[in-house]
Amino acid sequence: MAKKQNTKTGLFFGTIIFGGLGIFFLFTWVQNLQMARSSKSWPAVQGTVVSSNVVRVLDSTDKNGKRHYSYKGLVKYSYRVEGQNHISTRISFGDYSTSSAGHGERIVANYPVGKEVRVYYDPDFPVHAVLERRAGFGNFIPALVGFLFLLGGIVLLFTFFAKLFAGR
Repeated sequence: MAKKQNTKTGLFFGTIIFGGLGIFFLFTWVQNLQMARSSKSWPAVQGTVVSSNVVRVLDSTDKNGKRHYSYKGLVKYSYRVEGQNHISTRISFGDYSTSSAGHGERIVANYPVGKEVRVYYDPDFPVHAVLERRAGFGNFIPALVGFLFLLGGIVLLFTFFAKLFAGR
């Protein structure tokens, strides 16, 4: 009987955790899509790329000690709004890193140091700015992860109720 109760408790908390993570990731996805849509009406100012390089980040180390890295094109640009200087690194909504440096190198090639760029900024919060008013590919990763976690939560929820009613 105690084992059945532990199983039900585990299923209940698993449902909460998976469902909660699914909702969190889906919320992040929707928020980025809304920001990308809102940015279509943002005003623009001229800016300048002040640094542009590919950044390598250690993601993990496997059991054999092999290190796994991800790469991201990091572009820092400056711009001025109403007499205030600002610096940002956001290219689009949904920037992402990959296991290959190629994607980062393409970004860096598009935005070399010194390049004059058009910066779109949020008129209510000028510190929020982008160079490209779109939802990038990386924005769909939270959607995929969110849907998978939510699906897992739903499966656990049905399993929980099946065990709950089977025990009566």
